[in-house]
Amino acid sequence: MRHLQLLVLVIGVFTLSSCSTTKPLQENKDLLEFAKANCFFWYFKSQDINTNDIKKITSGIVEMSTYSADKFQQVAFLVKSYSPEVSSKNYINNELHKCFTLDSDKEFISKLHGISEL
Repeated sequence: MRHLQLLVLVIGVFTLSSCSTTKPLQENKDLLEFAKANCFFWYFKSQDINTNDIKKITSGIVEMSTYSADKFQQVAFLVKSYSPEVSSKNYINNELHKCFTLDSDKEFISKLHGISEL
């Protein structure tokens, strides 16, 4: 019986913590999708890779969203200045690495949420 109570408690904690962390993500879904696409845009540009397709993707996100274009511009500036701490013994291209850490970085998500509230 004690194990069952402990299991219920652990499941409850995980459920509550996942709800609290996913709510801002859901509210800022358009901004986060744009941030990821914009991040890849900056990486492609730095590698001299054609950016026409990624421009179309970001434009589509902006068009389909209810947020103003100004908010997306603020997100683009946020992405450009974002620099996560990388701890690895191997060479990692920071411009590419940050594209995969945006949605798990609490500080970035907090700043993104701040933009959405303006």
